[in-house]
Amino acid sequence: MSPMRRHISLMGMPLDEWTYRSCLAHFGTGADWATLYDIRSTQEGQGHATTLLQAAKAVYEAQGKVVWGSVALHERMQALYRKVGIPEVGEEGV
Repeated sequence: MSPMRRHISLMGMPLDEWTYRSCLAHFGTGADWATLYDIRSTQEGQGHATTLLQAAKAVYEAQGKVVWGSVALHERMQALYRKVGIPEVGEEGV
């Protein structure tokens, strides 16, 4: 099973919704950027979020997009960003 992406509209905003096993994530995208808005998992600690974000990042970067994440609200999210190599809003260059 590989991470899957579909285009959705959430409250009128177009988003990419990614799923992988127990994990669900939403990205906003533009011509040259992709921003992770949220990610959640029902089975934490299984690596599902890491796998999903690595796949999404690879797809967006292959399209020439810069990938970054919204402000991490807790340390686990910051650790996930670091692990996958996604800069957080407010970091240098973002």
